[in-house]
Order: sequence, then structure tokens, then C-alpha cells
Amino acid sequence: MATTIEAYLAYLAAIRSLSPRTVEAYRDDLRLYEASCEASGTSVDGATRSSVQDFVATLVRSGYATSSVNRALSAVKGFHRYLVRFGHASANPAKDVESLPMARTLPGFMFEDEMNGFIEGAPDDGFAGARDRAIFETLYSTGCRVSELSGLSLADVDLDAGRARVTGKGARQRTVFLSPPAVEAIRAWLPYRAARLKATANTDALFINAKSGQLTSRGIAYLVERRALATGMHKRPSPHGFRHSFATHLLSNGADVRVVQALLGHQNISTTQIYTHVDIARLRAVYDGAHPHAGAAVRPVTKHEGNTR
Repeated sequence: MATTIEAYLAYLAAIRSLSPRTVEAYRDDLRLYEASCEASGTSVDGATRSSVQDFVATLVRSGYATSSVNRALSAVKGFHRYLVRFGHASANPAKDVESLPMARTLPGFMFEDEMNGFIEGAPDDGFAGARDRAIFETLYSTGCRVSELSGLSLADVDLDAGRARVTGKGARQRTVFLSPPAVEAIRAWLPYRAARLKATANTDALFINAKSGQLTSRGIAYLVERRALATGMHKRPSPHGFRHSFATHLLSNGADVRVVQALLGHQNISTTQIYTHVDIARLRAVYDGAHPHAGAAVRPVTKHEGNTR
């Protein structure tokens, strides 16, 4: 690959603190971009706007999903921004190339009664029971990403103040809040954690597995899946579904969208606004039940009624 691409990827890892998985995804995208440029007789360093547009068109013709095309375009735009910023190029040829329009899908979530049933019915004793209950309560209380939950350490949590510090995308930190049930569940879990670690290696991770190691994102997802099967739910919630539920329930109960944005750690308000779908549905239900004409059947106006002046 071009040395400038390798330098950009190193910059993403070392300076931007992107995860190894994200850096590898960008590597794959830029490898395709480089091949596309070479096929048209140019290099990535000398690419033009047409080079970028041809690359996008090639991905579309090859059957790539819209989300994959847009991610690849984002990688290309970031790469050219890097070249301009550090003096390797005078202009960004990808700057005005627009992303493909995305079909907006509603995120999966649980209704409040479903969430209550999911958590309240979970066993809360023993090592696994106490841990899983604390995980479910913390996911729902904070709305944090599963990677953020997995990365929580004891030092990140202040149970007396009812809050925690999580590290999100780009190594950005933010404060999230722990509800009383979450605080109670974590307090109940800590003795089991301490007992397990007493005879084995130490770790500062808040949530650990049976081998005393840090519980991974995949491990947390498995616990959620196992609990869903135990409840007999038709839905198959995921850890991210807890995040969706957190945002949806806050907005449905009157929280300001910008407050929810801050709690979720979203950089762009448009990312948060997708969660207003349930709030709109609730408003429609209130309207249908309260407006005098909302439930009235539409009937034709008679000639007599139409000439009442």
C-alpha cells in the first residue's frame, strides 16, 4: 500500500485512538480505493474528484451495501483530509462527494414493561446471578455501549454519588448515571467479585468472568442472549438494545433530546433524533385520544350542510 495510507492508518491508531478493528476496516477500504485509482491510471496521492466518484460507483456496481459504501467513502475523505492537513496535498478531491442516502431503520428496543420483566425476573444470587443482574441494571441505567461497560473499572464507578466514568469512541470520556437499582445491584455483586479474585489473579475490571478475567463485549452479549431465551421473549435483545431502550424511554418521558445526546455520547444530534420515533407514536396516541375530531369517522358533506350561509 502507499506509504501515505500506512502513515494515515498509524495516525488513526496513535493520535485518533481508533480501535484496531476500525483501523483494519479503514485499511481494507483504502486498499480497494488504491486499486480503483490504479485501474484508472492514477495514484491515491494524485486522485481527483472523478477518481473518488468512480470508486463509489465501482462499489455500488459490485453490490456493496449502502452502509459499506458510505464507510469506505468516509475512509477516503478522512485520508484526503489528512493529506491536506499535513501538507501532502493542496486540495481534498473527496470533499464534495456526497454519501449515498441511507434508509433509516428504527433501532430495536424493549418497551418499559418488557425491560422490567427482563431485569426483575433475572436471578440475583450467586456469582453469575449477582453479576448478570448488575450488568443488566447498569446497561439500562447508563445507556452505555457494551464496549464501555466491558471497560469499566472499579475506579470508574462512584456508587455513593451514583455515577460512573466511561470511555467511548475516540477515547472520549463522559459521565453516566447509576440509578438506585443499579447501585444496589453493583453493591450486591462486589462481594462475589472480591471472593473470586481473592484466590486468583487481580484485575481492576468491574465485571469479570468465571476465570477472573475481564468480561468481554462478546461475553456480555452472550449473557443478554441467554437471559432472553430464559424469559421466552419473542424479541432477541442485544446489549445495544439496552442502549436503544434507555434513549427511547428517556425521550418518551419528556427528556430533552440534547440531554440524551450528551448521555449517549453522540457527536451529532441527528444520531440521537432517531430515538424520537416512539415519542412521536406516544404523541399520536395522546392526540387520537384527546382531540374532539381525531376519532371521528369521515363522512361526506351533504348539499344542505354545504350551503349554510
